[in-house]
Amino acid sequence: MAKPKDRSQPPGAAEGLVQKYLRESHDFATGFLFILPLLVGYEVGIILLRSDVGNWAHGIIRLVFHVFGSAEPVAFAALIATLAFLALRQTERKRVDAELLGLMLAESVAYACALGLVGGAIARRVLAAGNLGPTRDIARDIVLSVGAGVYEEALFRVILMGALYYGLKLWSGLGPGWVAGISIVVSSLAFAACHHIGPCGEPWEAGRLAYRFALGVLFAAIYIYRGLGIAVYTHAFFDIFVTLART
Repeated sequence: MAKPKDRSQPPGAAEGLVQKYLRESHDFATGFLFILPLLVGYEVGIILLRSDVGNWAHGIIRLVFHVFGSAEPVAFAALIATLAFLALRQTERKRVDAELLGLMLAESVAYACALGLVGGAIARRVLAAGNLGPTRDIARDIVLSVGAGVYEEALFRVILMGALYYGLKLWSGLGPGWVAGISIVVSSLAFAACHHIGPCGEPWEAGRLAYRFALGVLFAAIYIYRGLGIAVYTHAFFDIFVTLART
């Protein structure tokens, strides 16, 4: 009697699928398309809430567009649309893969939950004395958390850490490990320090600085090993979880 054919996946097939997912989800173009809903949601949310408070990293990045005057929103929207078009052309399938993005979303939520188990407890203690004010607006805080995920990762990981890495690589003569380490430490210190600057900044306390610095290092590691999209969503979800935990 003939045995039925084994229809299971050949050895290594599952590993091949995992490697394919890790490669495609790490791709910068895919990551940019992945974060577009967050970027648009933040911009629309700020308008609908009519809030005079925005994410400070967003404000720093948008300074470049002030030269356009009243046409600044149009210029910014045109840039994002152009980048989205170019990113779509760069993806392997020349389209948005819903299954891939769904897996990336699940991975980001898992990282944010893992960070939240520790970071949320620390935040309740370290940030308990922060300037939250007696009348918090939860909807605004959630929108700002989304903006933090998008613009703080863009500013500190993509722009600052990237510039430091390639600048040191070209001009310092240091080894790759030193270059990466210095880039991560300096960008994470800047990330931590900027939360204490300005009228809405937090008090200058060692615990708060160490907390933000540690987060910066973790987000940098996620950006390096898992790409822009997952770093942005992890940051956004983590901030949302911490915001809800502090209510």
